[in-house]
Amino acid sequence: MADARRVDMAGEKLVNLHASPNFGPATGGINVEELQPYDYMQPVGNSDASDDPLFHELVTTAAFKRLADIRFLGGIDYFLVRYPNGAPGNRRYTRLQHSLGVARLAKLYAEIKGLSQKEGRLAWTAALLHDVGHAPLSHTLEGAFKRAFGIDHHIAGADIILGRSPHGREITNILLAYGLDPEEVLAIASGEQDPFDDFFSGPINFDTIEGILRSWMYVRPHPNMLSPEKVVLASIHRATPADMRTVDNFWEYKDHAYRLIVRSEFGVASDYLCEAIVSSNIFRLERNDYFLTERQIFRKIPDLKRLLLKFELRSRAIHNKTQEIAYKARFFSVDRRFDFYSRDDKARYTQRKEDRVMRAPDPTTADSFPRPSLPASFYELDLREDY
Repeated sequence: MADARRVDMAGEKLVNLHASPNFGPATGGINVEELQPYDYMQPVGNSDASDDPLFHELVTTAAFKRLADIRFLGGIDYFLVRYPNGAPGNRRYTRLQHSLGVARLAKLYAEIKGLSQKEGRLAWTAALLHDVGHAPLSHTLEGAFKRAFGIDHHIAGADIILGRSPHGREITNILLAYGLDPEEVLAIASGEQDPFDDFFSGPINFDTIEGILRSWMYVRPHPNMLSPEKVVLASIHRATPADMRTVDNFWEYKDHAYRLIVRSEFGVASDYLCEAIVSSNIFRLERNDYFLTERQIFRKIPDLKRLLLKFELRSRAIHNKTQEIAYKARFFSVDRRFDFYSRDDKARYTQRKEDRVMRAPDPTTADSFPRPSLPASFYELDLREDY
């Protein structure tokens, strides 16, 4: 078997794929005080033991290991963390790390709910595979691939899980060998079927919890920051005002993450530059290139590599000072008219979209590339886990 320790292009050590928490049968309970600090670089830790070979087989498939070379925030990763050195606040993250984290949260849920081995496997397997269909640079290039080839991460994920992708039937056959229906795993991963208290289809879901709190680590790592596991525990228990504050505050974090990072003008500009280069070079690609890694697509489109690794822009196709970018800003709020304790989450945790327009960036040197604009209030946000 190939070495499961992977290193990204910046020399950062990625997660050890052989390390895992206990992915065996659920025990029916968990001592919350014994939870280990959440490690975004390696959410599945070396000190944990696994007694479920299904986990090891899935994480060593080619389709899953590919996610080690897919940045979590896509183009934003490269612009936000230009020269990563592994220090807190100067790290890039991957879809592989995020997927392991989401699986960890699903396994925590299975432990608390006392699920059977098959139910638990369904939960954490769907969580583990929920992002297996992401393109190079995650969502950043999805629009270009969708327009040119009619493929996005939903279609690609279904193709991988059901054995229709260039990766063949490796994942499909593993699921079948362990008595899991690939169609059912896909339905849960996509949120079309959700027997797990809306943790796949509701607004407070495993994917969102892990992803939003991971996004904060790019710009504001904090030793006492609210952990994904604490949010899951509060959302499961829903017994005290402290549980409500934890989940409500998490939703407010999501609003800030979208305003200041993901759909800020900085985030939109980062995605725009990458997508514009790929769109102008789409003749170099074919449909199956959607399943490439970032290293591989950099070889096909050298201008994209120059942009993201050297911060040089040579493509005349996107040098247009008068061009405007239309985009949708997203805002998230808590509607406290709806009850937290009765789990009326789709009414309580709301979002709205707003059409906006910004001037397209026209960078010619690294110094003139867009930077995130963080208001003073950003540094006053309470990110602690205790309230």
